[in-house]
Parts: sequence; C-alpha cells; structure tokens
Amino acid sequence: MAKEGKNLGLLSPKTTEKFLDMVIANAPILGLCTCPKVDLPIGTYPVVSMAQYKTRGFSNAHNASGGRQSVATLQNLNAADVSYNVKELVLPIVIPDSYAEDMGTTPEKIAEMFAKIFAKDLSDLVLNGDVELEPAIPETPTDREIMLTILNGLENQMSTLGKTVTYGATENTVSKKIIKLINGSPDDYLVNPATKIFISPTDMNLLWEEVTTTKPIIKERDGKLYFRGKYELMEVAHLPQNRILFGDVTGLLVPLSREVYLETQRYPEARGTKAVLSVRLDCQIHPYINMKMLVEEPVEDPTGT
Repeated sequence: MAKEGKNLGLLSPKTTEKFLDMVIANAPILGLCTCPKVDLPIGTYPVVSMAQYKTRGFSNAHNASGGRQSVATLQNLNAADVSYNVKELVLPIVIPDSYAEDMGTTPEKIAEMFAKIFAKDLSDLVLNGDVELEPAIPETPTDREIMLTILNGLENQMSTLGKTVTYGATENTVSKKIIKLINGSPDDYLVNPATKIFISPTDMNLLWEEVTTTKPIIKERDGKLYFRGKYELMEVAHLPQNRILFGDVTGLLVPLSREVYLETQRYPEARGTKAVLSVRLDCQIHPYINMKMLVEEPVEDPTGT
C-alpha cells in the first residue's frame, strides 16, 4: 500500500490525470458529458450558442435587379459562463490483507479499484443528486441518501429549468413514452447527430418485451441499438424508471478538480489497510443544453385541496 516506504497522499499531476480518466471511463454517462479537469475550486466554464438568422445575400450590382443588399450587422456568439463550486467527496474503504495479496499490492491497482467504485457512486450522484432529499427513515438515513444530498444532479436541474415533457395514462408502454418525448422536443434535437435516448435498465427490459409482441421498433447497427433505426439507445445505470432522456448530454458540465488525494494506513483490527480517496467535483447544466426529460403528468386532486 505504500510507495517507497511512504503512504500515498496528494497524487502527482500525471497520476491524477490517469486516475480521473479511469473514473470517466468507468462511468459511461460521464464519457458523454462535458468533464473538464479544473485547477480552481470555484470558477466559471464558458459555453456558447450560435447566433440565429444572421446570413444575408450580397450580390454584385451588375447582375442583381435590386442592387447590392445590406450586410447584416456583426453579431457575437451568445455566450454564458457556467459557475461551478466543487464539493469534496470522500470514499473510505478497508482492503483485507488476503485481497490485497491476491490482486497485487501496487498503487496502480489500488487506484484502479478506487476509480471503479467511485465511478459507480459518481454516476448515481450526477443523475439523482438532490440537496433537499428527505430520507425514507429520517432517524437512520442510508449511505446512498447521504451521498445524494451533496449536490443537485441532472434530474433535479432539468426539472427546475422546465426541460421536461409530460406523459399521461395513454402512454402505457415504453415505446409510447419515447415517442411522446421525441414529439415534444424541438427540431434541433431531432436532427442533431449527437442526440441519443438514455433509458433505465428496467425500461430497456420492458422495451424488449414490447418488441416481441409488436412490430420491430429497435434496430441493430454496428453493434449499437437504435429506436426505429434513428436514435441510439443508451442504457444507463441509476437512471430511474420512466425518467427517459432525449438529446445531447454534452450540455451537462461535471468539472473534476485536479487535486486528488489517496491515503492509506494500516488497520490491524480489520487485518487490512484503510484507504481513503478524496476528490472534488460539481455538476451544472449548461444554459444551452439540448435535452428533454420525460416526467409523469401531475395528478390533479379531485377535492381541489
């Protein structure tokens, strides 16, 4: 667990880059998001949106009946800085001696194991984080409930910004829900080559059952699955059932701090070694995100209360 007789601490810049790359590689949703590696704990990240309808014709006078047309005024790109404030996440693990011996006790192996475990938790947090989450049992919140209160994730922020499409009782199959979501999205989303359908494992299994009883709505091409042959289906762990996403997830900003700690200490009582990982990150949606999320239509109270 030690390197040159010393416990690990702040990882070197080169090791940090490799570790963060391993985290992103083991969390499929992060590989599609915008995940800059930042140096400042509080800062901004620039994003832009294209200026619309600024092109003008400019014909030569001798071949245009109306003479020269006026040139459009110069237009800057619509720009906005997304503010972020990274939060510290701490992951402690006890590694039994027998396991460490079997896997080979090297800093690289330990870092790889931490990256896989951390990526799983991070995916859940980025999707479902909610700082106002109420534990099912307030007196004894679970580890997952405590983790999810660190920051607001994609689902929470999409709901706050109104980037949603509602479905009702008539959308009683997964395919109908997907069609409702697509029909409720702007044309720009429909023709964007990066647009995908993000779906939970539960909904994916139900969709396969629908395929066996109806005409094929899933096509396979180059080892990937497409809804009606057009939009790639991405199965995402931790995505709740019926929370289907449609669009380009690069609008989700997940800044990762380049300051990463991995410290170890012998833990005799457990016949193992205690290892603690400390990583800092945040989760913010771009103001120009091209994505919609499916949500259930609010149920009206017949009593009016």
